[in-house]
Amino acid sequence: MKLSLVLVLALFSSNAFAIFNDGYPQDSARATEEWVQDLVATGLADYTDYQIGNEWGKKPVTRDSLRGRTEAFSRAALATARYGGATAFYLGKINGHHMMATNHHVMPNAGICNTRSAIFPLLGKSYHCEKFYGDWTAIDLAFFSITVPAGEDEALLGKVGRNFNFQSSLYPGEELLTIGFGVFRNSGRTLMANEDTDCKVFSEKNDSRFIADPDGINPADYKAWSFSTGCDVSHGDSGSAIVDRVTGDVVGIIWTTATQKPERIRSSSYLDEILKTQHADIWSWLSYAVPAAKMKDVLADLLSKGTFADPDVAQTIEAIIR
Repeated sequence: MKLSLVLVLALFSSNAFAIFNDGYPQDSARATEEWVQDLVATGLADYTDYQIGNEWGKKPVTRDSLRGRTEAFSRAALATARYGGATAFYLGKINGHHMMATNHHVMPNAGICNTRSAIFPLLGKSYHCEKFYGDWTAIDLAFFSITVPAGEDEALLGKVGRNFNFQSSLYPGEELLTIGFGVFRNSGRTLMANEDTDCKVFSEKNDSRFIADPDGINPADYKAWSFSTGCDVSHGDSGSAIVDRVTGDVVGIIWTTATQKPERIRSSSYLDEILKTQHADIWSWLSYAVPAAKMKDVLADLLSKGTFADPDVAQTIEAIIR
C-alpha cells in the first residue's frame, strides 16, 4: 500500500495519535491497514463521504448531557463501549456470562480478545475481554464476554444491558438512534449519538438484502444481510447498536455506510422523496445495519446443524436468541 505525501504528514498529526492509540493488535498487517484507512477517514475525508441529509447529525454524549434524555437514549448510551478502534455494546448477563456484541470485522478472531478491553466512558469502567463466542460474516456479528466483578459493577451493568429484540418488525420511517465512536469530526474519539430526523429505516417493511459493502474507503470483502437507514455513521461506528428511538428495542447493528455520497443524499427533502418511492438510492448510498431477526435466523440454523463444538458457546448463543 502506497502512502501519499499528505498521508505521511498526517501520520504526525493529533489524529494519528487518536487512531494509533486505540488498542488494535500491532502485529497484524490487516490492523495496520485499518489504522491507515481510519486515518484517511479522520484527517482527509469530508462530509461527502459520510453525511446523510441536511446536517451531520452526530452529537457528543456526556454524562451531563443525559439529563432530561429519554430512558431509551440514556440506557443505550450507558451500555455503549469503545472496543479497539470501534464500538461494542452490552447485552446483559446471559447463561452466566456478561455478553457483548460488535461486528465480525471489529473482532474477526479469538486472538483479539487478549488485546482489548471494553471501555464504557459514561460508566467510567473498563472490562477485559473474557471469552470469544464466535463471529459470522453473513450477519457481520461477533459475540464476546467480559470479566465483571460481582457486586457493584455487576449491578451497574445490570441496569443498562439490553439484548436484541429478535422479533422486531422493521418498517419504513421507523425512528432510530445509534451511538458510537465514529472518527469523522471526532479526532478525540468521543462517544457520539445520531437521532436526527433522517436517522430512520428507509427500506420497506422487513426488507433485508444480502449486499456487498458500499464503503469506498475500506470495504469488507464479504456480503452481509442488511436493511437501509439514514443514520450518519463513519469509520469507528462499526459495532454500534441500532435502537428504536421510541421503544428502546435493539433492532440491529451498524456494519457499514456508503462513502463518496452524491450531493443529492445530503438533502433531507430528497431523502423524504426516496423513502416514499423506494428509489434505488436507498440500497446504494445510505447506511446499512444487520437486522436482529436475520441474526436469529442465521444463528438458529447453525445451532440446528450442531456447528458449535464448545457446549458453553452453543448454550450461550441459544440463550441469546431464545
